[in-house]
Amino acid sequence: MKNNFFILAGTILLISCVNINDRINKDVENSRYFQFIYEVEIEPTNGKKVELWIPVPQSNEVQSISNLEYDFSGLNYQLKTEKAHNNKYLYIYSYNGISDTTTFKMSFNVSRKEHNNVNYKNIVPDNYLTSYSQVSVGDIFSNIINDNNLNRDDIKGIYDFVLNGMHYGKPKDSNIDDIYYSSKNPNTNEDWLPDEEKFGRFAVSKDEVVNIYKESKKMNTKYTFGNGNSLYACDIGVGNCTDFHSYFMSLGRTLEIPIRFHMGFLISNESQGQVGGYHCWADYYVDSQGWYPVDISEADKDPSREEYFFGTICNNRVDFMIGRDFIIDNYEEESVNLFIYPLYEVDDQKSEVYTKKFKYKNL
Repeated sequence: MKNNFFILAGTILLISCVNINDRINKDVENSRYFQFIYEVEIEPTNGKKVELWIPVPQSNEVQSISNLEYDFSGLNYQLKTEKAHNNKYLYIYSYNGISDTTTFKMSFNVSRKEHNNVNYKNIVPDNYLTSYSQVSVGDIFSNIINDNNLNRDDIKGIYDFVLNGMHYGKPKDSNIDDIYYSSKNPNTNEDWLPDEEKFGRFAVSKDEVVNIYKESKKMNTKYTFGNGNSLYACDIGVGNCTDFHSYFMSLGRTLEIPIRFHMGFLISNESQGQVGGYHCWADYYVDSQGWYPVDISEADKDPSREEYFFGTICNNRVDFMIGRDFIIDNYEEESVNLFIYPLYEVDDQKSEVYTKKFKYKNL
């Protein structure tokens, strides 16, 4: 009897070890390990005060951040916490300014895994139900929900509605040099924005999208692509990742589905290279199941992965910031709509006179 007990215990232990090892092996197989470098270069300020804010990624259940290093050319800096969503950022400053062209660098290693639904620690879903400055809840979105029979029990239906109603594109001019105006999507070999098609709730043309962009820049409004303006997204139907996922948030939160907004960087399958710009995605919460990720803009760019990006996120990315409308210490603006690129001020005046560069290499 005693021997049978030890045999049974040993068998259970062996099975447990095999299951644990299988899970570890699967995580390793579905993970990517790389170094990421975030650089900002600014010109001399001739004695004027310099202030720079840079977002800092954190480890969580799907990514591990290690070997975080800074090189700020001797300037003062503080690591701070954004209180609404517990994001981290660096505040770099010099009251006497800088006299030479200066490069600020942050580098770190990332271990990122492909994942489905995740139960993240210390996240309160009810904190992700209200509106942001550029993401409305209710109003027109309630009408869209009713008119299209969307409901909280069919989140895939909301995903499909945004995917089918939006087109990825950032046309800034009506000429052949603008790829989103004149070129084709390499994944589909079809025009990014076909000439004959009308877009969004307002059924606008490609040329009207360009005109809206130019008017927004002229009037300094956020009613154009790239600002995560959910009203623009449903009206005009052409935008980037911020617009797709803001639209998804407005619809979902109106239906009282907790949805979070993520910003970071997407990297290519190459072993090393430069990253052209930021990327964002979202996740939604289901009771007792956790947070399911979606990447609707990537699904639009590559329709062959439409099903994959509903509930799965690939490992070729790094997450920096969650949420919107950030309150940043010492920054002159009341809140920050999107925070992934540097925030920069000279003598308390917002400036975009800097050069940014993002690089990665596999480890």
